Amino acid sequence: MNQKNAIYIRRSVIFTIFDTNKRRINSMGVPVTYEAIKSGDIKAFENLFQELYPSMCAVAMRFITDRDAAEDIAQEAFIKLWEKRTTYKEIPCLKTFLYVSVKNLCFNYIRDKKVTIDYTSPEAQNQEAIFKDYLIEEEAYRIIDNAVNALPPQSARIVKMCLEGKQNKEIAEILDISVNSVKTLKYNALNVLRSSLKDYFYLLMLFLLGK
Repeated sequence: MNQKNAIYIRRSVIFTIFDTNKRRINSMGVPVTYEAIKSGDIKAFENLFQELYPSMCAVAMRFITDRDAAEDIAQEAFIKLWEKRTTYKEIPCLKTFLYVSVKNLCFNYIRDKKVTIDYTSPEAQNQEAIFKDYLIEEEAYRIIDNAVNALPPQSARIVKMCLEGKQNKEIAEILDISVNSVKTLKYNALNVLRSSLKDYFYLLMLFLLGK
């Protein structure tokens, strides 16, 4: 299987999983609510930032292809949320609110760069569709990353190194443990992830098999 086909299959699985699950709430952690942000809970805001900032940067960077600008845009989205936290009566989903803010800020960035864009053109509409696809893809990556980080430290390191393409022998040398220990820890970690990730576990296995 060539790389292009592998990427296509991986993306197709991501979107199928999201459609099947109807974006159900991730049970691995308590989500930050708008009520907490609105009341000025700085700790809740920090948790929200730590949870969503990386994926928002990645989405913005792919959309405008400028890392520094993407990071600025992601930060600005959070700043706007905090500064205007008492403006809105309610925000049912902070994640969606922030992602839409990033999208709008990306369009503003393109406009301010004085690039002529016809927002009703097929090209612009395709950009919008691509942006939505990236939101889904980045959210899937975030869910998997959170599940891996919830593992015991040694097990999490092993799974991350496997995702980087490292083999058992190399991992054993890095961690200064036996190859059998690596296999056992990886086996146990995958069993935990199968339970916590549910349908997303198949996507994790695609990532591992693709290395």
